[in-house]
Amino acid sequence: MKDDRAKLRRAKLIERVRRADKQRVAADAYAAEARRARLAGISERTMLLGQAYANRSEIGDGAELRRVVALSAQLHTLGLTAARQADHARQEADARLADLASADRRYKRAEEKRRDLAVQLNERALRQEPLVAKPIGTDLE
Repeated sequence: MKDDRAKLRRAKLIERVRRADKQRVAADAYAAEARRARLAGISERTMLLGQAYANRSEIGDGAELRRVVALSAQLHTLGLTAARQADHARQEADARLADLASADRRYKRAEEKRRDLAVQLNERALRQEPLVAKPIGTDLE
C-alpha cells in the first residue's frame, strides 16, 4: 500500500513538473511571437517611410535630392534587414509553438497516467477484502 501511495505521489509530482514546463514553454512561445510581430511592424513601417521619402516631389536642388535618395536607400536597407530579422523570428516562433505542442502532449500524458494510477489504486482498495481481526486471547481460553 505504501508503494502504491509513493507511485501516486510521484505521478502527481511529474504532472506538476510537466505543467510548469508547459507554462514556461508557453511564455517563451508568446515572447517569440511578440518579437516576430514587432519586427514585422518595424519592417513594414520602415519600408513605407522609405517609399514616402523616395516619392517626394518637392525637391529644391541637387543636394536635397541626393540627401532624399540616400535616406530613402538607407531606410530601404533597414526595412530589408528588419524583414530578414522578422523572418528569422517567425521561424523561431514556429519552433517555440512546436515545443509548446510537445510540452502540452507530455503534460496530458502525465495527467492521464496520474488519473489512471489513481483509478487503479481505488479499484484495488475496493477489491481488497477487509482484514479479519485476530482473536484476542490465547488458545487455552
